[in-house]
Amino acid sequence: MRMDFQTEHPLQPLWRLAAIPLQSQALEQALAQRLFDQLREPASAQAVAERLGLHAGACAVWLELLWSMDLLDRQHANHAQGDDLFASSALAQRYFLTDAADYCAQAWQYRQQALSGLASQWPQWLAKGSVAMTAPPGSWAQAARVQIGQEQRAITVPAMAHLLAQLGPLPATGRLLDLGGGPGHIGMALAQQLPHWQGLVCDEPATAAVAAENIAKAGLQGRMAAQGCDVQQQDYGQGYDLIWCSSVLHFLPDPAQAVRGMWQALKPGGLLLLAHAERPDDPAMAACVWPFYAGLVLRGHYLPRPGDIAQHMAAAGFGQIRALGRLDFPMAPVWLHAGRKPV
Repeated sequence: MRMDFQTEHPLQPLWRLAAIPLQSQALEQALAQRLFDQLREPASAQAVAERLGLHAGACAVWLELLWSMDLLDRQHANHAQGDDLFASSALAQRYFLTDAADYCAQAWQYRQQALSGLASQWPQWLAKGSVAMTAPPGSWAQAARVQIGQEQRAITVPAMAHLLAQLGPLPATGRLLDLGGGPGHIGMALAQQLPHWQGLVCDEPATAAVAAENIAKAGLQGRMAAQGCDVQQQDYGQGYDLIWCSSVLHFLPDPAQAVRGMWQALKPGGLLLLAHAERPDDPAMAACVWPFYAGLVLRGHYLPRPGDIAQHMAAAGFGQIRALGRLDFPMAPVWLHAGRKPV
């Protein structure tokens, strides 16, 4: 008689949820020990333990756990070879080797620490509805310089390149605005794809200074600039042919007014691209969004419902409004909407 052990218990997803802190700490320790650099070439748990000064038995369990997370590859040993060998997986090599082009270790640690801190405050949130949260001066600019910069380069820019390929041809010349652009890598990627365009990155002043440094490093200062601005006050100029704005409306007291400001800043015929996370109606998709935006909403910020962005655009006067689909951005997916200012 054949026995079927494939049926999953209804509690299994919640048991896996309980295991996440252990997995998270395993990765945290791997980054702290620079394990993935150590395992560019296969090595046994015993060799890793000796190299890093760790307990051999605990190290073996740690490597098995990381292998189960697809962060290590494992080569089974035979009796002649001795212990199993472990090496950094393709995923770890791409994002966690210290010299990788898409290095994201500090970005992951930044998100992990923020979410862990938020999780520890649930009793206070539920009892009081709010918790005092203050960021040290310059913290957003520092995140833009390091962690957010890593995410933009490794994740957001490739998604943007994929988007451009689907948009169709744009004019040979024009002016673009990366509004709330943080370290500026998205605006820079747009400028590199549009070699005869001029561009501007706008964000709060300290963060705009980081963008200006990145523009200079990329050799784009002849066509790109960065300036401090207040998105809500629409002090970023006019006459743009293309405005890109992602994950900005969440933080504004009046998102509808901000979209009207973007309409005013565009030339007739100009294109607005808005990319923001939304409150999905599908629970599986909502599970990809809410863990990362719950804290934002608890602090009184805006998470649009499906259809809200298109309504803001229509109310501001945009035409040819269309949903371009979902983009895989850092942490949670965003939904991209396009609209044109009528000629």
